[in-house]
Amino acid sequence: MKAVTVLTLLSLSAAAQVRVAPTRSRSAAPQITFNNHVVRILQQNCQTCHRPGSIAPFPLLRYEDARDHARQIKTQTQSRRMPPWKPVAGFGEFQDERRLSQRDIDLLTRWVDSGAPEGDPFDLPAPLQFSDDWTLGVPDLVVEMPAPFNVRAEGDDIYRCFSIPLGLLLTRHITGLEVQPGNRGVVHHMVLYGDPLGQSARIPAAGDGQPGYTCFGGPGINTSLVLAAWAPGNQPQRLPSGVGLRVPPGARAVMQVHYHPNGTPQTDRTRVGFQFNRDPIQKDLQLLVPINESFVIPAGAARHTVTATETVPVNARFIAILPHMHLLGREIKVEAVLPDGSRRPLIYIDDWDFEWQNTYYFKEQIPLPRGTRIELTSIYDNSADNPRNPSNPPRAVRFGEQTTDEMCLAAISYVVD
Repeated sequence: MKAVTVLTLLSLSAAAQVRVAPTRSRSAAPQITFNNHVVRILQQNCQTCHRPGSIAPFPLLRYEDARDHARQIKTQTQSRRMPPWKPVAGFGEFQDERRLSQRDIDLLTRWVDSGAPEGDPFDLPAPLQFSDDWTLGVPDLVVEMPAPFNVRAEGDDIYRCFSIPLGLLLTRHITGLEVQPGNRGVVHHMVLYGDPLGQSARIPAAGDGQPGYTCFGGPGINTSLVLAAWAPGNQPQRLPSGVGLRVPPGARAVMQVHYHPNGTPQTDRTRVGFQFNRDPIQKDLQLLVPINESFVIPAGAARHTVTATETVPVNARFIAILPHMHLLGREIKVEAVLPDGSRRPLIYIDDWDFEWQNTYYFKEQIPLPRGTRIELTSIYDNSADNPRNPSNPPRAVRFGEQTTDEMCLAAISYVVD
C-alpha cells in the first residue's frame, strides 16, 4: 500500500506541475525590448532619415539614441506624425509607403511605458549599412556648382543659377538621380534644367565675385527639360525599368538654387549625382505641370481655395507626382477627370508640411487617355492662427518665388502609352 501511495503522490505531483506551467506562461506577457523588437521597426521605417548627415534632427541607430527620445517616439507615432508619410491612404497608391501598422505603434508604446528596456545584446539584428556619400551608389555623372556660393545672413531670398557643362559625347538616359544640398539650412529648393543648346553659357556672370548669375524670375533658358529637382524631404529616385530621361550630347545644365537667409552667413555647394541606363530604354520620361500663377490669398483667410488644371496631350502612363506649395499650404489634392467623366484619384495630402515634400512614385503606372483633364485643388491658411504664417499681421499673398510668396502646382512624370 505504501508503494501504491507513493506512486500515486508522485503522479499527482507531476500532473500538478503540468497543469501549473501553462498558467504561468499565459500570465507573463513577453517583454518588449529595443534589441529584439524596437530596432527592427526603426530600421524598416526610420533610420533612412534618422542617421548622421541625413534630414532628421537626431539619429535613431543605437539603443541610447532611442532611449533618449523614447517619449517623443511614443507621441509622434501615436499621432502618426512619424514616420512622415503625407499622402492620405486610399487616395492613390504609392511605392515605398512609410506607414506604421497599429501593431507596431502599440508595440512602441508598450516599450516606452515599460521603461524602454534595452534587452539581450544577442537579439540585435545586423545594423543597416548606409553610404557616407551616395545612397544609390557611385554616380556615372556628378553635376556640381563650380565653386562654393556664400549666402548672406539677412535680406530677401536669393535665386542663383550656375551653368555647368555635362561633358556628354553621346546621348545618355538618366535612370537614377540623387540631390545632395550642400547646406540644408539655407537651400529652400533646387531645380536642375537641361540646356541642350548651351544658351546659359552666354549669360553674363553676376559680377559680384561669386560663381553664377542672378535668376529671380527664371534661369533665362528654355525650361522644358527638367533633369532633377529637390525640396526638403525629397529622396533619391530610380526610374522604372525601361524608362529614362534623355540628355543629348553637348548639353549643359543650369542649376537654379533658391536660398533663404537664416540669420548667419552660410556657404553652399550643392551637387547632383546621376545614374545612366545599363539596359535598353523603351520610353522617354515626360513632364506635365498643372499650375496656377494668377491668384491672391486674402489676408486673414483661414481656408482659401486655389485650383489649377492641365490637359493630358497624349495617351499616357503616369509614373510619379510631386505636389508643391509653400508655408501657407494646408491641403493639396490632384485628380484625373477622364473623357467619359469618370474620376481617378492621384494624390491627396490633408496636412501639408513644407519640410516634408517628396516625389511619390505610383505603385502601378496609371494609364490615362489623351484629353484627360488634371484638376489640382490647393487650400491655404493665411490667418494669424497659422503658426507657419511668415507675416504677422497677415498680408495678401500671391504666386511668387520668395519663400513668403505662394505656389500652386504639381509636377507629374509620365511616358507616352
